[in-house]
Amino acid sequence: MIQSWKRLVFVFLVSLLATSAPVLAKPLVLEEFFRGKTVGEGVFESKIAGVYRPFKVYLTGTWNPRTFTLRLREDFVYEDGERDTKTWFFQKVSEDRYIGQRADVLSPTNVVTNEDGSLRFSYIAELETENGPIKLRFDDTLTQTDKRTVRNTAKVMKAGITIGTVDLTFKR
Repeated sequence: MIQSWKRLVFVFLVSLLATSAPVLAKPLVLEEFFRGKTVGEGVFESKIAGVYRPFKVYLTGTWNPRTFTLRLREDFVYEDGERDTKTWFFQKVSEDRYIGQRADVLSPTNVVTNEDGSLRFSYIAELETENGPIKLRFDDTLTQTDKRTVRNTAKVMKAGITIGTVDLTFKR
């Protein structure tokens, strides 16, 4: 009886240590993963508006080692045939931080590396709609799931209320 009790306590302590130990993941390095051609498949979904909008995105990344800047062109093709192009400029300012800029983003955004190796950034973009421009906040997380895959999840908000989500997977 005492032997099984000791074993139970040992298993408990090991599991407790395993769950509280920091995750030592290799951080996502934008200029390494997104240099060259990358393809993504994803969906924008808004349950409030009843929208489910699948899309593909074709990325071309160019790294400038003199300015420490990744130019990332995104060519979107939506399932309904609409097309759009966005171009990000990510300047590396330290090993775990970038400053991101895009023409429709209202101010530069900090891109920071989390303890788990994922990248997080938040920004307000002014997007054109058939009813005129609309300002939306995006809270993005980029997580490298394996050597050839990065998952991008985002909350899309208006006036502090989540109105939609983006779930996008990039493959190399």
